[in-house]
Amino acid sequence: MDEITQPDPLGALLKRSEVFEGAILECFPESGHVLAVSSPQYEVTAAACTLCVEHAHVVRAAFTVNAPSSASAVLRLQYEALLRSAWLMFAATPAQVEKLSKTLDLETEQAAKNLPGYLEMLNVVVKVAPEGLAEPLAEFNRYSRHALNSFVHSGIHPLHRARNGYPMEIALTVVRFSNALMHFAYRLLATLSGSQQRMDQVTRIYMVFADCVPMAQE
Repeated sequence: MDEITQPDPLGALLKRSEVFEGAILECFPESGHVLAVSSPQYEVTAAACTLCVEHAHVVRAAFTVNAPSSASAVLRLQYEALLRSAWLMFAATPAQVEKLSKTLDLETEQAAKNLPGYLEMLNVVVKVAPEGLAEPLAEFNRYSRHALNSFVHSGIHPLHRARNGYPMEIALTVVRFSNALMHFAYRLLATLSGSQQRMDQVTRIYMVFADCVPMAQE
């Protein structure tokens, strides 16, 4: 008798997510992202976007090695990387940008400690960033911040999941949220490139991959 194979929706979504990112990357030159302006602001914003994308890779990798709580913790870091990039692009002052763009040493590390934190960045981003970016950042914060902070600090959420299992539906949601954050990071990188065609391509590409992002669940 042939063995009955159980469906693997998480594995399918992870593979589909890789294809989604590959399609986004095709919108950029083979050499990687390009900047329309050579400035500290653009460079450090691009670095924050790249960090957001890096975290997306780690979220997917964590699920492949059965580490869902680690994936959830990294999703929190990924969100803050995107928030930081939005703040740098639309809200940071030249002096604040300078603090984050200088060569890292003890002096610059100390100077950066008085920069805005999570909620302070979010409050100003919501006021000045484009609504299409500001509203998803605010919504993610409203519904996900406390639970994801629990995973970062080994609180009740990860302890409960470690004892009782990690539901498939939550795993799928985490991957889709991570994909959405990644997509916004690439959209910002497209904006930094100065190419309207690239911006349009990257912005609309999620329509072909609606199964990979939270919008498909609405």
